[in-house]
Parts: sequence; C-alpha cells; structure tokens
Amino acid sequence: MRIAHISDLHFGFEFLKNKFENAIKQINKLEPDITVITGDIGLWGIHHEIRKAYEALSDLESDLLIIPGNHDARNDGIKYFNLYFGKTKRTVKIDDIVLIGVDSTLPDSDDGYIGPEQRQWIAKSVRQNCINIIAMHHHVVPVPHTGRNMNVLIDAAETVESLTLHCYGGIVLAGHRHVPYSTKLLRTHIIHAGSLSSYKVLMPDNNYNIIEISEDGISLKLRFIDIGEVEIGRFKLKPETPESLRKYHKLTSVKKILFISKRNACRTKIAEALFNKISPDNMYAISAGTEPAKDVDPIVSKVLIEMGFSVSTPRKLRRGMEEVDYVISFDEDVDADELWDIKVPVDKEDCKRVVKKIEKMINELVRKIILY
Repeated sequence: MRIAHISDLHFGFEFLKNKFENAIKQINKLEPDITVITGDIGLWGIHHEIRKAYEALSDLESDLLIIPGNHDARNDGIKYFNLYFGKTKRTVKIDDIVLIGVDSTLPDSDDGYIGPEQRQWIAKSVRQNCINIIAMHHHVVPVPHTGRNMNVLIDAAETVESLTLHCYGGIVLAGHRHVPYSTKLLRTHIIHAGSLSSYKVLMPDNNYNIIEISEDGISLKLRFIDIGEVEIGRFKLKPETPESLRKYHKLTSVKKILFISKRNACRTKIAEALFNKISPDNMYAISAGTEPAKDVDPIVSKVLIEMGFSVSTPRKLRRGMEEVDYVISFDEDVDADELWDIKVPVDKEDCKRVVKKIEKMINELVRKIILY
C-alpha cells in the first residue's frame, strides 16, 4: 500500500499556488492508494478558503482521508469543513490496513485535544490483525526545531498511552508545526508532515511524505516539491504491548467491583460497605441482589453502623450488572469472576463473624487486583 501524506495547505494569503499544483501532479504520478491530509486546509476557517481547497483537491486522483486542523476550526469554520469534506472523524479500511481520522481541534483555538470519548472510539475502531494508522492534526510529542516545541495535545500523555495500549503497533500521522519529523515512541511510530503549500515553511522547501507499506515493513520518504526526494528510513511494526505499560495502566486504572446475590442481599450489603471503607481510592464497590430478608437485614444494618461503616440499599440485579470490572458472587449459579462461599448470617454474633470473614477476603481481593 502506498500513502501520500500531506498537511497544512493553508489556502488563504499564505497559500503558494505553484507549490500546490506541482505537488498534485507529483502525487498523481505516484498513484497512491490513498492521500491523507492532516489538517489546516484553510487559514481562517472562512467559507471561500475551504471551497477553493475543495475544488483544487478534486484534481487528486486517489481516494482521500481529510481531517481538520486548528486553522480550519477558527471562526466556526468546522461547519464549512463539514459542508465540503464531511465528517471530521471517520475510518477507512483497505485490505488489512485501517486508517482512522481523528478530530484534534478545539473551537477557535490553536490547542489540540482528543478527549476520552474519541480515545474510546479509536480503541473500538482499531483491528488487532491489521496495521492501524491514526491521522490527527496536532502532534502527540514535541517536534524539534519548531520554536514552540511544547505545543502538543492538551491530553498528549493519555493519548500516547491509549495508542500504545490499543493500536497493536500503530502509526500516527500528524502535521501542525510545518516541520516533517519521524520518531518512535514505544511501539507507536509517529510521522509528521511539513507544510505542502504555505510560505511559512521551516525547511528547505515545501514537502510531503510518501509511505510504503509491505509485508517487510514500512518505508518513509520525504519529498521536497522542487528539490527532490530523501529516504528517511525503513522500520517494522511491533504488535506486542510493552509489559511495563500494561502494569502502569493497571495500577492507575479505576475499578468498579460488583457484589451480587440472587437470593439474599445482606452479604452483598456487608461486602459493599466493607470494600468502600478499606479499599484504595481508585476502587469502588456496588452491590446487587433481590429484596433482603426482613429478619436479617435490620441486624446487618445495625452491626455495620456500630462498626463504623456506611450502609446503602443494594441495586436491582439488571442495574448492578452494568459496566463493572470484577464480579463477586455469593451464589453458585451466578456467572462471576469469583464465588465466595459464605452463609447468610442468622443473628447478631453470626453477622459479626461474617463481617470479619468478608473483611479478610476483601483485603486479599484488593491485593490480587493491584498486584497480579
């Protein structure tokens, strides 16, 4: 597969028409499978800029994947981007390669932001047995020789972690700083394009990337429009997630634990109260079950209050099963991660013994979740 990667066209007063037209001719001769444009189509988000860009880009003969940049998000420009280029984020699958276009812009701001919803969408869009290419405008790591080299995504750290965890040795294509650059961060290869047609070019000439993907790996070439071509290098993708990253991610993740019983809610109430009292701050428990036994539940509540625990009403079963990380059941016929064989207490003293037993098991559970 061959990809032409261009960025930062800047239709408007910065636009260099001759550079753009020469680049279009060159790209058409390359016959790429797709041309990826990583933002800044225009300069001020003005209608006539986006319209001229749309008309000029129609001369490209390949398929296109276009995402907006911070200049396109100025002055409510995203509505014009949507008018001519469609959605600001989308996916394209070609054979065993998945291209995912992401909108990293904020309205009328130069800053970039992916956000948790888009990160979740990326994680759902990637494919394990494919090469995943994520296209965004802003860079996730600083680019040298660009002046304000710290102008990365606001949530760069979270984005890097998400990409490394979920993208199976993926590639990130970006633009924004008008300097072509390539680096590897753990198993994610990051490739930046310079400016195709702005006079604000921080290189010997305006330029774009040519990316070739084969079974042997990926080759990257930098093409200066009027000077020539430089082979940047070849590299292979490594699909394995670094074990250290998995461990750090596990330690910092929040966990929701569900204690469930179909027949009696008093044990789940005890477990929930104890867990939320003694567990770390990044864990939280809920309980679910049937209606509590009338003769046992008041005893349980009284014992818990005397021991300094807060008491809540267990949720209905269908609500309690939603979006939890770990399930503990007190019934054999409930599908769960663990089964705790603890009898229903019958009196106050029995209830205290059950509390002590569950407390011990919760401490073991917490260590298991954190350390293993």
